[in-house]
Amino acid sequence: MCLACNPGQIALLRSAASRRDFLKYMSVAAASAFVCSEPGLAQAQQPSSSGPADILFKGGPILTMNGKAPRAEALAIRGNRIVAVGKAEDVQSFGGPKTRVVDLKGRTLMPGLIDPHMHFVFTAFEDWIDVSPITTADFATVWGKLQQGVAKAKEGEWVRAQQFDPSITRGARPVTLQDLDALAPKNPFFMQESNGHIAYANSLAFKAAGITRDTPDPAGARFVRDSNGNLTGRLEEMAAQQAISRVMPAPTAAEMIGRTQNMIARAASVGCTMLHDCGIGIMAGATDLALLDAVMGRGDVPVRYRGMLVSTSMDEWDKQGIKPGRGNDLFRVDGIKAWADGSNQARTGYQRENYLGTNERGALNYSLEHVTEVIRRAHKGGWQVGVHANGDAAIDMTLDAYEAALGQAPASDLRHRIEHCSVLHPEQMARMKRLGLSPSFLIGHVRWWGKAFRDRLLGPERARLYDPCASALAAGLKISFHSDWNVTPIEPLRYVEDAVTRVMNEGGDVFFPEERIPVEAALRGVTIDAAWQCHMDDQIGTLETGKLADLAVLEQDPTDPQAKISKIKVSETWMDGVQRYTG
Repeated sequence: MCLACNPGQIALLRSAASRRDFLKYMSVAAASAFVCSEPGLAQAQQPSSSGPADILFKGGPILTMNGKAPRAEALAIRGNRIVAVGKAEDVQSFGGPKTRVVDLKGRTLMPGLIDPHMHFVFTAFEDWIDVSPITTADFATVWGKLQQGVAKAKEGEWVRAQQFDPSITRGARPVTLQDLDALAPKNPFFMQESNGHIAYANSLAFKAAGITRDTPDPAGARFVRDSNGNLTGRLEEMAAQQAISRVMPAPTAAEMIGRTQNMIARAASVGCTMLHDCGIGIMAGATDLALLDAVMGRGDVPVRYRGMLVSTSMDEWDKQGIKPGRGNDLFRVDGIKAWADGSNQARTGYQRENYLGTNERGALNYSLEHVTEVIRRAHKGGWQVGVHANGDAAIDMTLDAYEAALGQAPASDLRHRIEHCSVLHPEQMARMKRLGLSPSFLIGHVRWWGKAFRDRLLGPERARLYDPCASALAAGLKISFHSDWNVTPIEPLRYVEDAVTRVMNEGGDVFFPEERIPVEAALRGVTIDAAWQCHMDDQIGTLETGKLADLAVLEQDPTDPQAKISKIKVSETWMDGVQRYTG
């Protein structure tokens, strides 16, 4: 569930960011950290124009991701740049008496991996119990995790859980107030579904919030009651959840900074040297930027960070004087993120036809006129635009908006995107090609929700249009793969496997095999083509002379037909010619 489709999580994030200690801390952090965002600062040492290489890699396969020379025998680095890549005898001529030689010992060297769409603000929920169907196979396991969480908590402490998804959790059943009171008789308890629209609370949580059977429902939301007027424990929509969340503990800004650092470290451990955030500002506007400045301003981070600012705060960005390209090579913002619809698995993605067994086809979150104006304003200001669109009708509207906004606009290379772009028809791909747009696919949908889409939500005729990787490439589109973290884990090699095999977790069948793509094509979706979408292809994404030395060392060659790609261990990452992670 994308953050913007999750009104409950947005409410919780904004509640945390409005706390006085958070704002006080960030006002201090902003004063020091924004200095680090000026161009030219916090840069790694630039290489000298001559002299021997500092480091030379050899002894294993080198995947360059450069179509003209896809493999090499050796690679040399001087400073933070690649100075040679090719045959071992040629590259070794760049060595000198002080050159460090790294023997790969059969391991594979390739460009550092990229996740082009994730959200740092999900770190706010790091101390919540994760009961998502990705980590929790069935309802019995969900309940076992909750029981363990209650057992660990002190009396009176809040116990909170996130990402419960009854639509694909095996054996899921309705959760009642009686269940929750028995589960946590001495602790206030709150659990949110992954769709963000539904949550559950026990009696102690209602008591802490001052909610009784006589409390009126908030506007547009419900404290669900039974036929006798008693609370059932179920909360529907944001305002009902806010009534509980306002009395729950929230992370401080210092804790958010620490959690974001931990998230970045985890990303490095799976091969990432760059993350691209598609929702900066959704929690607290410019305070989100200050928080990221505080994290990235340290200078010893293991990844680069790029991002898109939320379109809902464009007036604030203008008032702050924030322009495209703000930042440096470590942390830069150059895009605007907009939304068309919600989530297909929550039936809020906007479809041309009704969801199976319903009279509903989802809805638009914003009108054609609104999205058109966002695109026009951002494009005129020199911003790249990414529009979230899941359903095929939402993609129709998004294409209409791009067409209306860009029809009279001067030609540019802003590389506008459609995020998720899930149910994608051939004629829509043709329109995207004409408009210069590209899709980024949440490819984990295939693995974890594929069977639900095919059999229970959309039906096979529409599901075959879901994340159509092979068709998109055949239509001439550049594609990338992302996690939408924490909707799915940050695991770029798993994205590659999902695009190559399209095997569904539920049942083990292949989700429309005609849309499988070769390993080399899938690797581009987390290297050079992802870098292109993020305006970094001139610096990273391939191993070529002159590019930044951002590298990943894998224990196995992912192009080996025998490789289980998602299980390949990352043993090292390097950024700017410096080893940042070692396993």
